[in-house]
Amino acid sequence: MGGPNDPQQPGHPAEPIDAQPDNPQPGYPAQPIDPQQPGYAEQPPPQGDPVKRQRLVIGGIVAGALVLIGVVIWVLLNLLGTRPEPTVASPTPSATLGPLPRDTDAKDFQIGDCFADFDPNASKARAVACDTEHTAQLGAAFTYPTDDSFPGTNALRDKGREVCKGIKLNDAANEYTNLLQQNVYPSPSSWDRGDRRVDCFIVVSPGSTIKEDLLEK
Repeated sequence: MGGPNDPQQPGHPAEPIDAQPDNPQPGYPAQPIDPQQPGYAEQPPPQGDPVKRQRLVIGGIVAGALVLIGVVIWVLLNLLGTRPEPTVASPTPSATLGPLPRDTDAKDFQIGDCFADFDPNASKARAVACDTEHTAQLGAAFTYPTDDSFPGTNALRDKGREVCKGIKLNDAANEYTNLLQQNVYPSPSSWDRGDRRVDCFIVVSPGSTIKEDLLEK
């Protein structure tokens, strides 16, 4: 919003509102016996059934493969079973500005805030509890994208009226017969400094006050 020496546009005047393993290598074959060479004794014939040994080797390969497959399946099941659940981002809570009453910059106004002695041209306002006397309550707001060009005063005024139409009042508002709508929007110079807010306030006529929250929850 604009500073004290460069106020925001107050906007349109306040208007009345409606409430797998490897195979083993085979052994070396027995060497022939030369009876002319001393020291060699006749070697006994090989023992065992070659077919049975082959079956044992094949059986060992199959068993090893099954174990390997079982390990792979176990690993996959553990990986799938421990996959983390997707996280859902939680909404970021609004900043806590401090206890009431407090002086608040216009850029920090929040919908529902109530203000004592509200001045639409000021860069700050005194925020108070809505059950104490106040002269304005922020009912709705719109913020333009930061890379937008200044749309012009007429377009801002129209946007302000549109924003005000979105306000819904509660039954307590029926007790007040002098409620008005007040638009506040950027000036060309405050826009150049980054101001993009269009606000709509519920206000009362001069000399009157409000002592309730007037917005429908």
